[in-house]
Amino acid sequence: MAKKKSSILMNTLVLFVVTFIAVLALAVVNQVTKEPIAQAEINARAEVYKVVYPGAENFEEIENSESLIEGSAEVLSGAGYDGCFVNDALAVTDASGNIQGYVIAATSPSGYGGDLQAAVGITKDGKITGYSIVSHSETAGLGSKCAEPDFTNQFADKTAATLEVTKSGATEDNQIDAVSGATITSNAATEAANAAIVFFQDSFGGGIKETVEPYTIDSAEETADGYKIVVSTTKGFAGKIQIEIGIDKNATISSFKVLESNETQDYGAVCTEENYAKQFIGLKADAITAVDSGANPANNEVDAIAGATFTTRAVDIAVNGAVMYYQENYGGGLSDSLKEKAANTDDTDIVAGASVQKGA
Repeated sequence: MAKKKSSILMNTLVLFVVTFIAVLALAVVNQVTKEPIAQAEINARAEVYKVVYPGAENFEEIENSESLIEGSAEVLSGAGYDGCFVNDALAVTDASGNIQGYVIAATSPSGYGGDLQAAVGITKDGKITGYSIVSHSETAGLGSKCAEPDFTNQFADKTAATLEVTKSGATEDNQIDAVSGATITSNAATEAANAAIVFFQDSFGGGIKETVEPYTIDSAEETADGYKIVVSTTKGFAGKIQIEIGIDKNATISSFKVLESNETQDYGAVCTEENYAKQFIGLKADAITAVDSGANPANNEVDAIAGATFTTRAVDIAVNGAVMYYQENYGGGLSDSLKEKAANTDDTDIVAGASVQKGA
């Protein structure tokens, strides 16, 4: 019996020793192969990114990159890019290990087919070296053209600052020509680039240089009958919409006129029509709400444009922005309803039940 116990004890001891040696060996192998595996992963990513940083000698992991990337959605949201996030970031170094720039991959949720991811190369001095679409689900022959050189080559050599899409031909350094017939895709592709730029500015460029404001007051003047305020927003389906709002001495909206718009004919372009403008006349210069249908003027409501959610939202932002400016500068301060509206300016569900906007 004692001999049997001794045998069991010996077998257990041998098993323990063998297991310990195996675990130790695995730990040593893991330690030896860990760095080569990590470098291999970097090299694999680098192959994708070389196109956006021509001439790059080496790509390296960035210190604290995981925490930076993890917090990117919050940073981008604070800069006006709700729903965007950074997927990846690598440093570009020279032969001596000195950082020359960065490659940043970021995703916009605003593509026509959903998420659109792009990679942007940026020098440490803030110049874009290249741009490439990493993944998308855009329509073949239309939005898919965002991945073609005619579109992607526009980004190279631009300053790493906020970019905007234009449908009338780029004339400024920060402008990107839209893909014909694919405005939503063009906006999403540019939004992804802007997300990467903001991440660069916040993490490596000394802080975010500018944020996207939902609207801007272009001019305001007092007239014999009241006040005239011109306001712009870039939140339209096709980009910028500029509106002139008249407010009389009784704090009532007296006029509504769209001065600039590239919205789609028969959809968003309805915002320029007389019947649409008439809805605003007589409303109080206070918080105005767009509803899917059956607007009640007594509640300061207007009907949304059918099939044009983006345009409706843009007009909502612009008009309420003008009214806010009026109240703050001529009306004695913001009302409670406008304070609440201001807090929800970035909501994407302003129009309950509205359909996805059609057109290009």
